Amino acid sequence: MDTFLAWLLRQMRRARIVFVGLYLLVVAGFAYAEPRSAWTWLIALLGGLLCVGIWGLVGFWSYVFTRRRERENGVERSDG
Repeated sequence: MDTFLAWLLRQMRRARIVFVGLYLLVVAGFAYAEPRSAWTWLIALLGGLLCVGIWGLVGFWSYVFTRRRERENGVERSDG
């Protein structure tokens, strides 16, 4: 199960990079084609929020997964 979770986490990181790249390409195309349209900026704003959400989700699962592995291995971190 841990191997599958590690593989899934790597795939999520790759998908995040691809998704953000596609988002930037689409926003650039919309901004070039129709920079004064409100739909352009709505799409850019909603897409940006979606990208931030995906980055947050991947970051959260990375934190949860690495934290759980540290506890299973008996490594306890003290930040204070």
